[in-house]
Amino acid sequence: MPLWRRTMSAGVPVLPGRDLPPQPFGAGWPAYWRQDAACRDGDPDAFFPPDGRNTKARAAAESRARKICSECPVQRPCLATAIFRQEEHGVWGGLTSDERSSVVPRGRLSAEDALLFADRLLLPSSASIAG
Repeated sequence: MPLWRRTMSAGVPVLPGRDLPPQPFGAGWPAYWRQDAACRDGDPDAFFPPDGRNTKARAAAESRARKICSECPVQRPCLATAIFRQEEHGVWGGLTSDERSSVVPRGRLSAEDALLFADRLLLPSSASIAG
């Protein structure tokens, strides 16, 4: 059984040694956003497909996860948390680890920078800024 699965908290995977303070992004954020996560009672395999799954099955699982994330009230803090903690696995805030790592620079980011990246990644593709 994977380590992350043994350390689940309220139905949302938490990796050992990588937890955040209750208010990492300031007083405006829910202290425990995971309690409001749409994935809380869902199948963790959709968000963390087991290694060795074929590409088609993995894509289907990630698609299910994205659908749940798209309707989640805490998508922004979820994605910002994954960016801040440099999560290397799973779908967080609707993005896979590959998607996050392709646009977020390596190295430690502040919580504020993690939020800025989350905001940029969650902007609808139609909301482009002319430059």
